[in-house]
Amino acid sequence: MLRTEGVHPDFFAGTSMGGLVGALAAACSDPDEMLAIARGFRFPGRFVPGRLLQWEKLFPSAATLLRGKNFEDFATPLAVSAVDLMSGEEIALHSGPVLPAVRATCAVPGVFTPERIGPYCLVDGGVTNMLPVDLAWACDPDVVIAVNIVASPSPTLQLDSRYGRLATTLGHFAPNPVTAHLAYEVAMRSVEIALDRQRAMAVAMTGPEILIDVELSHVAIADFHRIDAIVDAGRQATLRALPRLRDALATSMAANAQPAATTLQIDPVCRMTVSPKRSRATVERNGQTYFFCSLACRDTFVLHGDRYAAEPLIRAPILRPRSIT
Repeated sequence: MLRTEGVHPDFFAGTSMGGLVGALAAACSDPDEMLAIARGFRFPGRFVPGRLLQWEKLFPSAATLLRGKNFEDFATPLAVSAVDLMSGEEIALHSGPVLPAVRATCAVPGVFTPERIGPYCLVDGGVTNMLPVDLAWACDPDVVIAVNIVASPSPTLQLDSRYGRLATTLGHFAPNPVTAHLAYEVAMRSVEIALDRQRAMAVAMTGPEILIDVELSHVAIADFHRIDAIVDAGRQATLRALPRLRDALATSMAANAQPAATTLQIDPVCRMTVSPKRSRATVERNGQTYFFCSLACRDTFVLHGDRYAAEPLIRAPILRPRSIT
């Protein structure tokens, strides 16, 4: 649909499943090819807590496409986000083999084995960054189009059911599969709540020019067989965003400014990458200029600046600056 509007992204950035989608978009020249690959995704019929899944068995068609490819092979640059379990730092993967990087960005803790790349032990990038708009800023774009998945289904916990009471009672005596399953559901529901809050905060702090909210609360994480409903939800969300997208592109073209190389900064409070021209606030302290993603981070720094390390505050762009054409 974006192609019919003449929109051809110059850069893809994603985390978790968004990282996989970004890799498919970078590797495929035809959206129909992407859809055919997505139809090959398979979720196990039954997931038992404590069992680790194999990424290639869930996404065999994507593994076949991406195996042997490097980031440098893509005509459209791609970066995906992951988190190093040891340091807690977000790691932007944008060079070398693609398949290990995609496995890393999708490595949901407790579901997939962490991916080791170089010195890092990496898990799902959504642990720290559910909407990596700041990763897209690394190419200093004119317009950022962010896709936000609104995907929290109604809670299915059975804490007060006969099953829930039985699982709780058994757990008081000895470890058992029934209690483990209930504990896993409680943990996953807690993660859903945390991720919903993180998405909302990411939107507020980064303020992408265009935000496409795709309503998928009617779809469960294992509903790979409902790909047509998922694609239709994305199409409807994009249609609603088109007027804002046209206005943003028109404003960008009217500015007629060539992108210049940008020295990216790091917000010392939340550690988000910040483009100086998109910074929401700055503070001068001891001869150093600090850039912030939001007024809240600035205010926190003003009150408690001594808590935050002064280095590193500068991050080089991961790619040559580009703009959406």
